[in-house]
Amino acid sequence: MHRLAAASALLLSQLAFAQSYLQCTDLAALERGPDALAEIVGNATCRRSNVRGVDTLHCEGLARPAFGLTTSEISASAEIAGTRRLTLVFRAGSERVLAAVERALPVEFEADSSGWFAIAIDDVRRRFRITTRDDGATLLACELTGAANKALGGAIEGRLRYEKAARVRTRVCAIPVDTALPLACLEMPPRLKQFRIDGLPAAQYFVAAYPLEDNAVGMVAAYAKPLRDCRDQAGCVAALIAPVDVKAASTTAGVDIEQRFADVPERVRRVRLGR
Repeated sequence: MHRLAAASALLLSQLAFAQSYLQCTDLAALERGPDALAEIVGNATCRRSNVRGVDTLHCEGLARPAFGLTTSEISASAEIAGTRRLTLVFRAGSERVLAAVERALPVEFEADSSGWFAIAIDDVRRRFRITTRDDGATLLACELTGAANKALGGAIEGRLRYEKAARVRTRVCAIPVDTALPLACLEMPPRLKQFRIDGLPAAQYFVAAYPLEDNAVGMVAAYAKPLRDCRDQAGCVAALIAPVDVKAASTTAGVDIEQRFADVPERVRRVRLGR
């Protein structure tokens, strides 16, 4: 009898955990990202991946009750930037999902460019997004923002070596080739030439520097691959701006910025604004 009671208590505890997690109210579970989802998936078909610093567990054919509806897929992810995301996929329409979530949680959705968005009234760290997939399924993403986990990210180290480098305050940015990733910038005081940019998702980056003073013409310096010796050759292109490969939890060193450019690609030009 004691064993039966213990087993029943354990089952009820597991069911309660699953319910609170899938209703986006268990913040501790949301914080654990894919590991929390792994505890409730059972024998479902799941795959784990880590792409560009995002650790994801995606489970298909996972029918679980949530908000009075039934899911068809569930995924959980953890980003090095700190965001944890639980995404529930329903075959119900978006308006039905929206109404169900508003009944269960202290949120009020507003329309945005991709669907519906809400921030929890009682905790601004929790955010909710409702979108419609191409196949008509409705996606509810419960997001929990948090501090960046820089230990999972890569880093770039280098030095300013172009003519007149570091005479004034200088902004240095790692600019991702992938437009979905954010810029990472730092501002260096005069005379400081050595730089390090941490917490970067694994990806390719342009690395550029922009003097913040005495730069009326908007000159940009960037990491580049040398092409040829252009001494005394008008119109000669001496170097080509090149991306740097950054891997998770590792440092890419020797990214020295030696070349200045009067004109740079639009993506690299973002160093002027730092965003």
